[in-house]
Amino acid sequence: MSVSTAADGPPVSDECMLARQPGYTDLHRACTQTQDVPLPHARGVLLVCRCGCSCHDRRR
Repeated sequence: MSVSTAADGPPVSDECMLARQPGYTDLHRACTQTQDVPLPHARGVLLVCRCGCSCHDRRR
């Protein structure tokens, strides 16, 4: 998974990173990181960050 800072927004999932390559655009649909998943019993700690790819903006 790519590393980003808070100013860059959430990191992009591996599926969406590969989907940016020609011939792999269908992989955007395979991305399951559409929501933040909090760590159970922890406040403000995320187990999985949502994908920061712009393709997910259309789904909301």
